[in-house]
Amino acid sequence: MYKLLIADDEQIVLDSIKFIIEKNFLYMVEVGTARSGREAIEKAEIFKPDIIFMDIMMPGINGFEAIKEIRSRLNDVLIIILTAYERFDYAREVIKLGITEYLLKPVSREKIVETVRKSIRIINCNREKRK
Repeated sequence: MYKLLIADDEQIVLDSIKFIIEKNFLYMVEVGTARSGREAIEKAEIFKPDIIFMDIMMPGINGFEAIKEIRSRLNDVLIIILTAYERFDYAREVIKLGITEYLLKPVSREKIVETVRKSIRIINCNREKRK
């Protein structure tokens, strides 16, 4: 079982991604959601996700700050940026944060499924190395 947290301030994005993941990874992935950077930090601490889909622009604490805080506590979590912004300075910042993937909204169902599959392969490989 894998745990995935989706952090986005748009409810329709949360609902859509959650639906896609639950439909395609039934009994494999437990999904949690957060509507802000602060909530993502709090939920990550309790939920301990393997994968996080993180929006950049959210009210209060933005995605970058939330990632830094989460990374300080959960170093192995795979983080996928999900944003409407295709700015070079954002891309440069996420490289520093060790992001697994940078997805631009709107993102297709196929791309979400492909990204989760890739993330699961990485997690499995990391788990095998620790054995």
